[in-house]
Amino acid sequence: MREFADRDFLETLEGLMFCVIGNIHPPDRVIAYLKYVPGYDAGHRVKWSKRGTLYGRILPYYSAEGVGRVMEFLEKMYPDYITYDRVLGFKLIEVPKNKIKKHYRPEERLAEILRSPADLLEEEVIEIVSILSEKSGVPPTSMGISGSILLKIHNVEFSDIDLIVYGRRESLKVKDALLELYSDPKSGFEMASGSILEKWAENIVKIHPLTLSEARMLYGRDKWNRALFRGRQFSVHPVKREDEVTENYGDRVFRGIGMVKAVARVVDSSDSIFLPATYLVDYVKVVEGPSSRNIVEVTSYEGLYCDLASPGEKILVYGKLEHVRDIRRGEEYHRIVVGSFEAGGRDYIKPLRWIKGS
Repeated sequence: MREFADRDFLETLEGLMFCVIGNIHPPDRVIAYLKYVPGYDAGHRVKWSKRGTLYGRILPYYSAEGVGRVMEFLEKMYPDYITYDRVLGFKLIEVPKNKIKKHYRPEERLAEILRSPADLLEEEVIEIVSILSEKSGVPPTSMGISGSILLKIHNVEFSDIDLIVYGRRESLKVKDALLELYSDPKSGFEMASGSILEKWAENIVKIHPLTLSEARMLYGRDKWNRALFRGRQFSVHPVKREDEVTENYGDRVFRGIGMVKAVARVVDSSDSIFLPATYLVDYVKVVEGPSSRNIVEVTSYEGLYCDLASPGEKILVYGKLEHVRDIRRGEEYHRIVVGSFEAGGRDYIKPLRWIKGS
């Protein structure tokens, strides 16, 4: 049985449903965010249910601001799930392992659906997986399903399809396959356009510091892993296999310094398809905030900024400057983090071509 991976789900003894963040976790806890709460009524029109239990989505969208509100809820109702992380250097949500009732693994749920689909939505999952597998050469055993379908609380009418692809090479093959499918009007796969693109753009600028023009470029061109299949929204999330995770919890220790705005050139984006998304950078010029001569990395915990820039491209980034002590290598340097609580949802990564395109 594998360990905890990005976009797994955890059900606690109280029935809380948490989504796992990343693949690196403390020995006795799992870094995650709370998504579904039994009996919780946030006033949403739609509901999720499982064996007669109604679930409320306490986090309508993932953002630093949203997670901050969830932390307030947990501190009041379930304080055991909030802790100061000595490695990351701040307080955040972590699920104690002794509180976990069930570990939901996306690959196991997809295998179950492939064997015996229970409804029309699960049949649609099979269709998407079959097409992507045939087109990319990636077997369904390297894929999974997350979100409400993983938990079996989905609604056939409105639930999205959140696919997982395990492995770097496998994820890039699926990306290439999707880009080909988008160019074929008969495939059923399409990136957002027209009124749908406008709706997605308008929604995202309400919660992220992007202009409408930037949001259109994001979803109309760059966000290959969020699109439509025959009108239904689906997403694809690359996740590292266990053998690809080369870092252990505590190998690096982080401490925040302050907020900065900087321009940087990307030199390596191979880890930007995962969450957290990491870009190695050089020629960094800080234009606001505390300066540092050795900023070598930009990391985003906000999935919106995954896989946005290639080597050689310049990016504008606003985020939290952190000092990094790499214990394994005996090195010290700095990185800029997007998706921190300190930023309050004001941080971002923008390719400079977006700004020129505006």
